[in-house]
Amino acid sequence: MFSHAVWAVSAVLLTITPAFAKDCPVQSSSPDAREEAIRKAPSCRQAYDIMEACAYGATGLGDALRERCEPEFLPKLSKMQRRLYDRTQKRCDEKHARLSGTMYRSMAAFCRARSTAVYAARYGRPAKAKN
Repeated sequence: MFSHAVWAVSAVLLTITPAFAKDCPVQSSSPDAREEAIRKAPSCRQAYDIMEACAYGATGLGDALRERCEPEFLPKLSKMQRRLYDRTQKRCDEKHARLSGTMYRSMAAFCRARSTAVYAARYGRPAKAKN
């Protein structure tokens, strides 16, 4: 009886999850094209959404997101806020440092990207995307 319930819940989750998944808006599967789309996004939030949707099989998207978003808020941070931001970024790396595998590198990259997006939303104003 219990196993039937587990199977039923699993089946429902498997059918619902794809409905919430975002498709990568970048037509090309090239990592360079994905990074460029992040850099040219109109806002940091949209850059993060692109990173999230296009992350599978791509590396370096987190760096592109930081290049896109940090100019919005870094110049406006006080020394204390900058230290807190740097500490948050470092904590993301340390959290997964002892674990091996690409999954943990990805988790650290998304942690840093989320932190960057949060700081941009809290302290920044949208900077113009690079053309």
